[in-house]
Amino acid sequence: MALHIRKFRESDAKEASEMLLGAFQWFHKWNKRSWLWKSLQPSMLIANSKTQDILVAEKANNIVGYISSTTTPFQVAYIPTVGVASHIQNVGIGTLLLNRKLKYLRRQKVRKVWLLVTSSNVRAITFYLKHKFVIEGYLRDHTGPGSDEVLLSKFL
Repeated sequence: MALHIRKFRESDAKEASEMLLGAFQWFHKWNKRSWLWKSLQPSMLIANSKTQDILVAEKANNIVGYISSTTTPFQVAYIPTVGVASHIQNVGIGTLLLNRKLKYLRRQKVRKVWLLVTSSNVRAITFYLKHKFVIEGYLRDHTGPGSDEVLLSKFL
């Protein structure tokens, strides 16, 4: 089955939420009070779609990937969320989503992209380094006590 990348629609919110909750369960551990759990609820994805450019990856009519971005007047974009369904990771979906997003941002004349990755998420950090992002900073206790974030960026 082919993979199709398209714009997020409000009707995708429930399925995208379920996929993202599964992809990030290692972090929120199904704690419904977690800030991440709350931020991945369908209502939040719909609210985010009003201010973010969001793409989803579909395979066999199921959402298997998600990437969002916002752009500032400084020609800098922030990518708050990249997620791939846990059962289908490591097959290139994240790379396809990231490449499509970066291509779009280049066309929008964005000069730099940045994002944050939880410091314990070595797999994601390695993914971004492989895609020529560089580490620009380390934010201690950024998303809560003991939850550090690595700031990575890339010039386009």
